Amino acid sequence: MPTPSLTPAALPAGCSVEEVSRLLDEYLSSFNLGDVDRLRRLFASAGTPTTTSWYAVVARDEAGVTTGTFATTPEDYLRYVAQRHAQEERLEPLELVDIHALRTARTGGEQVSVTVALLRQARDLLARPVLAQFRLSCPDRLILGLSVGDSAPNVIPENPPAVLEGALRQRPLRLPELKPNDDCPRSSWAFGLAIGEGPVYVTIGPDSVVNLGGPMAAEQEDGTSRWSASWFVGPDYSGPLLIRGRQIDGSGTLLLADDKSSAARDELLLSPALEGEATTDAAGWTTWPVAVIVPGPGCYAIQIDGADFQQVIVFQAISGTPDDVLPLPPQESLPRGLIVLSAFRSGADQVRLALWNESLVIRLSVGLSGPGPLELAGATRCVEGAAGIGPMCWQDDPRGGWPQAAVWDDGRRRYHLVVLEAEPGSWSQEDLLALAQAFTQESPTTAP
Repeated sequence: MPTPSLTPAALPAGCSVEEVSRLLDEYLSSFNLGDVDRLRRLFASAGTPTTTSWYAVVARDEAGVTTGTFATTPEDYLRYVAQRHAQEERLEPLELVDIHALRTARTGGEQVSVTVALLRQARDLLARPVLAQFRLSCPDRLILGLSVGDSAPNVIPENPPAVLEGALRQRPLRLPELKPNDDCPRSSWAFGLAIGEGPVYVTIGPDSVVNLGGPMAAEQEDGTSRWSASWFVGPDYSGPLLIRGRQIDGSGTLLLADDKSSAARDELLLSPALEGEATTDAAGWTTWPVAVIVPGPGCYAIQIDGADFQQVIVFQAISGTPDDVLPLPPQESLPRGLIVLSAFRSGADQVRLALWNESLVIRLSVGLSGPGPLELAGATRCVEGAAGIGPMCWQDDPRGGWPQAAVWDDGRRRYHLVVLEAEPGSWSQEDLLALAQAFTQESPTTAP
């Protein structure tokens, strides 16, 4: 291992430059041979994962994104090594850049941090220089954690999170490009109020629409609009996230703020090293509270970069309240405490609403009354003049028996309802009729 001009301060016993070099040479030789059993002997035995022990590889370019990983146990990392060996990946030493003792209460002064410059190449990856930072245990000369990232010029990372952060920040934004009059390519609904295709999901609303006049967003003193969102990360990923975005049908800046700071910025790094910021449930889902701030109406795209993925989520911000888009019945007239969360014009004379409570998510499309018969594929039951509403058909959920979809016409408007998500006992035929009555009583003679 080349070590030009490296004169480290006093190092713990077992971690001299020569001893560390031999350990790294053993690691690189085993990695390049794909010898997982030999590599396993270089890692500390599996224990409880911590926020400071991980085994990560992060690439900066689009082609290399899928060649990365973020593992919290040696065994998960070794499985990744086996996959990379199938792509003939090799790591060649360039220089041992830095080595220093980690003298903290946690380590007791018996660990070192080692930064190495390597050349990384594989069949599915063009050769590029990377920086690798190892955390080594000196008495037994074992690898406790490592981070590998595409290196930035003349930058030596201070710690493993900085390695990952540096590689992620080198990735360019790759957001959708819109032509004049293009529709906003809003992301699809996932669950609850969350949208996205994973592994990250954000609570924007089931239609990926936010009405800036509320109820989700609130206007700030500076004229921007802000709302608190939950960012859900699936159990298959526990690594860092870099979140950035902007308006894609204009020049507006999208800002982000974490839960503990009112300061907004145009990018936010969510790192596993930030203890206490996120919560993780028994199923392994992690939730980050992050506020979103936009300057005004428009189509916005958010890019989320992780160690081994890149994802884009698109939503639309609309001025005013849902009631400005379509006159709505009083909230107290809606069953089950439902709230009209968003409203937008989805076509000529057509408005789409999202209704929500803690156990129910409903999509309701409202258009002009039509002369033709009601159409609902798989309708379970149809009635004429139900509770003074007009003709109505609905389809029952095959397991719960509650109305999963419905269509009705009050002579002025035609409504199409779909229950996207419902907990047991949260929705019934009586609730459907009460909702239809509330909108029928509010229904004006004018078009939506």
